[in-house]
Amino acid sequence: MISSTEFLELRKDLERRDAVTKTVTLNQIDVSSDGIKHGYIKVQGQTVPVTRSFFAKLAKTVNVNSSLASSFMKNDDDVLYATLIKAIKQYKTIRAGNADQEYQLIADPQNREVTNIIRGGSGGRLSMATICDITEKILHDNPLISLESASTRAGLTQFNFVNDQAIGFAQAGPDEEFKFGFTINTTPTTTAFELYNHRLVCTNGMRINMGKGQVSGQVDINEGFNLRNLKHGNIEQFLNRIKHLNAQGFVPAGFQETLLRTQATKASFGELETAIATIMNEMPDNENAKDYKRLVSSYFPAFASTVERVSRAGMDIYQMNDRQKANIRTGMSTWDVINNLTFLGSNNSEFKISDPEGLKSQGGKLFNKAM
Repeated sequence: MISSTEFLELRKDLERRDAVTKTVTLNQIDVSSDGIKHGYIKVQGQTVPVTRSFFAKLAKTVNVNSSLASSFMKNDDDVLYATLIKAIKQYKTIRAGNADQEYQLIADPQNREVTNIIRGGSGGRLSMATICDITEKILHDNPLISLESASTRAGLTQFNFVNDQAIGFAQAGPDEEFKFGFTINTTPTTTAFELYNHRLVCTNGMRINMGKGQVSGQVDINEGFNLRNLKHGNIEQFLNRIKHLNAQGFVPAGFQETLLRTQATKASFGELETAIATIMNEMPDNENAKDYKRLVSSYFPAFASTVERVSRAGMDIYQMNDRQKANIRTGMSTWDVINNLTFLGSNNSEFKISDPEGLKSQGGKLFNKAM
């Protein structure tokens, strides 16, 4: 869990590295052949440096065919490209009012270059400052919610919240307990919300995203959405919905039914094969025959017995295609496979797993497949 002191330091770092945005209208952006050649645009008369890829994104934003735009850029037809962009920009300006022409320019704070442009009226992102403000309010208003972790990599920032109260599912077994929570994901262009769960039994950590949809305008959260409208009222609706979901324990719709179904369904040979390959690929020495035999015999015994059963029937399972392997049932349940993936992703002392989260993610994908 992240303490309040750690969060303050994290906030400073995230805000320092956050993308810089500016809301403009199309007619405030001037594109020239010289600007395309040397990497700049003019915004209200001011020269603004941009990346080479920006012009392709601008073309896509104003509905220029991507293949045509790529051809212009590849052949250095800067004059024709600039003329086309100007014509389309002028057409859109004439056809629509300024409110419908609002866009966000997104700049890298380190390189001080504009990297992207997105629609400002119907899409957008929350700044790190706003997300951190929302985080503080969520934690203040919901005492049972904790900020479990936060990370940023390759332009994606994640805030993972968890409800500290564990929820049990008696029908699934006496030891099946979970904590549920949600993630706020922010990219340079979007802010999204997704529910997830964290399995507790045997210190397993099944971390899976359960988001299934998105909404625009009103914030009517089911399991996942992109927060497209950045108006204050929508953010307030979002915070109120967090309280409502918290009262329900953040249990995603259909979770218990899926849990029971995975316990009752026999895993396919293809699922076992994929699970074993995923684990082996995360070992530094993934050709170690002893590790492979130990992994299969200890965690996936149904693998060898299935190969033997199919062989006795006069078939070679390794000559089958993916569809055929998917139709061969084994002696393990789908839940057994998920359980072993998440267990080894959380308790990797037995095998040297280079990316434990990768195993949890694979277990989550298998669970989501059953949703």
